[in-house]
Amino acid sequence: MLFPMKFPCLILLGLLLAAGCSFLPDRDDPAEPAGVPESFSREGSGRPFPERWWEDFASEELNRLITEALGSSFTLRQVEARLRQAEASARISGSERYPRVDLAGEGGATRSRTETGGEGTTSTSENYALFLAASYEIDLWGRVRSTYRQADLLSAAAGEDLAAARITLAGEVTDRWLREVDLRSRLELARRQIETNRTYRELLLLRRRRGLATALAVFQQDGIVAATEALVPVLESELETVRHELAVLLGRPPRADLGLASDRLPGRKPLPGLGLPAELIGNRPDIRAAFSRLESADWGVAAARAGRLPALTLAGSAGYRSGESATLFDSWFAAFAGGLLAPLLDGGSRAAEVDRTRAEAEERLAAYRETVLQALREVEDALVREEKQADYIAALRRQLAAAGNALGQARLRFRKGEIEYLDILSSLNSTQSLERELLVAERDLLRYRVALYRALAGSWGEGGTVSSEQ
Repeated sequence: MLFPMKFPCLILLGLLLAAGCSFLPDRDDPAEPAGVPESFSREGSGRPFPERWWEDFASEELNRLITEALGSSFTLRQVEARLRQAEASARISGSERYPRVDLAGEGGATRSRTETGGEGTTSTSENYALFLAASYEIDLWGRVRSTYRQADLLSAAAGEDLAAARITLAGEVTDRWLREVDLRSRLELARRQIETNRTYRELLLLRRRRGLATALAVFQQDGIVAATEALVPVLESELETVRHELAVLLGRPPRADLGLASDRLPGRKPLPGLGLPAELIGNRPDIRAAFSRLESADWGVAAARAGRLPALTLAGSAGYRSGESATLFDSWFAAFAGGLLAPLLDGGSRAAEVDRTRAEAEERLAAYRETVLQALREVEDALVREEKQADYIAALRRQLAAAGNALGQARLRFRKGEIEYLDILSSLNSTQSLERELLVAERDLLRYRVALYRALAGSWGEGGTVSSEQ
């Protein structure tokens, strides 16, 4: 007689012990890819990294634009809405950890007629009930907990996506602002060059009337004037489209007046402290998001494994039931039941779900490792581009100085009649082309610094949200 009593207890003890088991997948190697360097290829200065990195450009106009974008961008509103969806999904999954209680009320009447010996009898019966119904799944194998952790980590990843979106938005606004300032500078330069070229043409016409210049020289100078004038509509078109892009980034109509007045590119400060690659892995929100999704996939595997085991559900109800509404609270009832559901035949769907979640975890692992490598590459790319661009600008300035000297000597010799105007034309073309190229190069140098800031920045975007008021 002892065995029948002990047997259910042993089963219950086994179930409770199994509830402490973990179904998380084990990995033989760490999540981080192999070969992560201990330091970056370039060294920064002792200057601390600016959290609000755009303030390094010391432009009130840029600061105003980014502040407005962070408060009004429709892109951020979309990402914030996705975050709220993920948080709600996590709360839904978490609700399964607690009992579910519902209040139910029933009421009805049944009328029947019975014919007996040619006479009919009509009767009416009523039935009323008011009760609470509760159900709860005992999380024997951690399926409910795993499902909740999976959704909670996806919510954390969505939060990191919002931080990454803020960094991206700040970078996009800065990039468009730099292009806008650069285009206005290039337009001003093009107009000055047009005036210079027209002056040269007037001088040639004067010399031709005196028999000191040929018609060919005048026609060649006409071509230079026309080529320089052709730059203006192209630059104006680019300027307008960049302003449209910037306005939309700020959540405004394309032709909105943004109050832009800066006409000179900002200066560039020395490199800030770069930190270590290991710190980059912990700071970048896209890496943190990828890792949260990897952990979420692991919990998905645990939930799928637990789903192949029996589920124990408890249910109960208590309330009042009566045949008359007036006496509803005179009689009560209570019921309690437990159910054990064990899968036997499912066509292999649960096993396939385990395989699917394992493959998803492998995909997320590869995505996480790639995200880490991409982040390291972005930092290294920005460092080498900025360094080589600075060298390129220094070479351009030397080349421009040489071209300017050559142009001065050519004008002097042309006045003396020692050379033809074609030599002046060549030097003039080279000088003006280098002037335009230098402006573009200086803008690109600042854009590479922005790319470096974006690659390194990770913590500033954690606070604050986009306003939902419009």
